[in-house]
Amino acid sequence: MSDRLFNHSSSMKFNRYHTTSCSSSTDIADSGITSRITPLSSINENRLNINADHDDDDDDGDDNDSITTEKIRSFPMIQNVREKSVLKYKTCVEDMEYPRCLITYIDHPSAIFFQIPNDGRAFQQMHQDMNRHYMDNLNGYTSLMMSSYHVGDFCVAYSTRHVEFYRARILKIDHRIEQLLIIYVDFGDSEWVHMKSIRPLHGEFAQLEVQSIAGTLSRIVPKKDPSTGLINWNTHLSKQCTRKLRRLLIKPVGEPFLFVSIRIVSHNMFWSLPLIEIKIDGQDLADILHYDELARLTRTNDDLRKLFPTFGRHLNEQLIFGLERCENNRSSMIDA
Repeated sequence: MSDRLFNHSSSMKFNRYHTTSCSSSTDIADSGITSRITPLSSINENRLNINADHDDDDDDGDDNDSITTEKIRSFPMIQNVREKSVLKYKTCVEDMEYPRCLITYIDHPSAIFFQIPNDGRAFQQMHQDMNRHYMDNLNGYTSLMMSSYHVGDFCVAYSTRHVEFYRARILKIDHRIEQLLIIYVDFGDSEWVHMKSIRPLHGEFAQLEVQSIAGTLSRIVPKKDPSTGLINWNTHLSKQCTRKLRRLLIKPVGEPFLFVSIRIVSHNMFWSLPLIEIKIDGQDLADILHYDELARLTRTNDDLRKLFPTFGRHLNEQLIFGLERCENNRSSMIDA
């Protein structure tokens, strides 16, 4: 298997996540989860395209320049959208070390998205086939109405910035301006897109599991912020910690990908995500953050439960991390 999970267009696709995660243009862009909030991070719901390059003068943060179809011939509907496809999420083995993982997105130390390279070839092929299908049938879904989609649905979203389709999940819907907040499930980042950029997920492209896995860095909790006295991942000090993580784990555009060793410490009943240890050049990442005085090192992970007792119980967290069971919770999903 290739060292990289993807060969075709790999630099373009992964540079997208490098830019998103490492941007230092604004505090909002670096605060972790922004417009797709969870209780562990920002409470700011500004409609922000977190994939945007902030130096683009013509970018207003909304994805209104979606796919244009005027010059492409019309196709019939390909799939009955009532038969919605559902993606399965990967699981990882407790007390198992995965030596060549790629960090794709970081919200904060308690929410780190990573890929393990066991499905690299299959995902590459699926991604190519999926883009070919939706590009060849670009007008096949244009008759779909906004009411066809609901919060929690899996879909395929077209990124105008990167000119490709990606598997996604709907986190929020703004019917007034026909925009949807989505998470790109195979990588972990999110953005607002226009309704005409969304396509139903064809069953053929739902067979492969979601490639990103969300984990929580073991033995690390936020320190008390000296200026506010608050203890959470959204304080100024904790944002510095997250920025440090991104600099350590996600290489800038143009540099080789950084592969890290991740050990799954445990799956605890009290915590929704797997607890993980990450090593860079043999150094434990938790120790690095502790020595830099950006976070507090704990002997056990009980402090996580004390600080964030409801983590994983909120609907938006369940959708972002793939925690809920779609069929069981479908009735509780209400469009925002």
